[in-house]
Amino acid sequence: MLSEEMQVVAREEILRMASDSEEMYKMQEMRELAKRQSEKMAALGQLAGGIAHDFNNQLMSIIGNATMIQKTDDPAKIKEYAERIIHISQNSANLTRKILMFAKKESSTNKPINLKKVMDETYRMVESIISSEFEVQYNYGAENKIILGDEAQIENLLVNLILNSKDAVESQFGKIRVGTVDTVVFSPMVLSHGEILKPGKYITIYVEDNGVGISEDVFMKIFEPYFTTKEKTNGTGLGLSVVFGTVKSHSGFLDVKSNVNSGTRFEIFLPVHSKKQIIKRSKIDFRSNLIMLVDDEENVLDIEAELLEDLGYDVVKFNKPLDALDYYSQHYRSIAFSVIDLCMPVMTGKQLFEEMKQINKVSKAFFITGYAKQADYEELTKRGSIIIEKPFTYEDLSTQIAKIYM
Repeated sequence: MLSEEMQVVAREEILRMASDSEEMYKMQEMRELAKRQSEKMAALGQLAGGIAHDFNNQLMSIIGNATMIQKTDDPAKIKEYAERIIHISQNSANLTRKILMFAKKESSTNKPINLKKVMDETYRMVESIISSEFEVQYNYGAENKIILGDEAQIENLLVNLILNSKDAVESQFGKIRVGTVDTVVFSPMVLSHGEILKPGKYITIYVEDNGVGISEDVFMKIFEPYFTTKEKTNGTGLGLSVVFGTVKSHSGFLDVKSNVNSGTRFEIFLPVHSKKQIIKRSKIDFRSNLIMLVDDEENVLDIEAELLEDLGYDVVKFNKPLDALDYYSQHYRSIAFSVIDLCMPVMTGKQLFEEMKQINKVSKAFFITGYAKQADYEELTKRGSIIIEKPFTYEDLSTQIAKIYM
């Protein structure tokens, strides 16, 4: 047996070794954290540079066309420059939506949609582009068809993935397969990029090819914004990051399998939609032509008021929600309905509307927003509220207002 003194020394040595091991573990953990932080900052820098490049080009075009409007008296030219500005501004809005989808914060108008119908129509649209060069197979094999989603975003997702496969297939022997299968997950599964696929029923969309594949050093970067292996003229680097963001905004999951020179398979797991009671939007009994407009941005408020007035309404406008609430408490009987910005300081549009409901239970409003939290967006749409996303056109506004008369 060891002497008592030797036992003490042995215990101290064990404690020292344990302490050293713990320190080494902590140091390794700190190095890993620093590495992840460095990679995150590099990705953010890449994103910021790409955004700055795209927006500065679009702003240059807007400023240039606005300057030319100032320099001409030709009505035809003024109209042409104005139409260019509208078109460029809509492109800028699309870029913003892509960034929000990448950040998983896109407020999409998710509703029950027929995925088979969307995929059938999307495939027909792109078939002529790809089938003349490669062998293409399409098969909607899933029995389930309904998901909760946004048709335009799903279409964009599919086009991105199919064209991505097209670019990866280089020879006349190229093959691309697109389709769906029903998937039931009984226990959590770890996917290619660290996500955990939750148990549940899914429709799995797959897009696969026998192209060049994805190399190991690139594989974990493919969903980063503005990361691309293509020539600058062939891609912006936002395609797959938008795909990832779209999947997240649809409560889905994404898995990738790839081997160099053997091809790549993308799998999108979208939850099957279970039917719930649909809340019908009630009609408005109009007894006046007065609209209360609330938006904290004064420049935006003024043009929104002019658009509404051009549509034939009388408008009372406020850039402070508390002032609007005070006015509403005194004049709610003369207000037909309200147009309220969702994101405002002091009181959000949703909070303002809830206060208005306390004053008048049958208060009617629809909402406008440059960005809405997903939870607020979903809650309001479930109640039957109309939400118009900025920037909207005159036609968008007119169409949405018409719906509340139906």
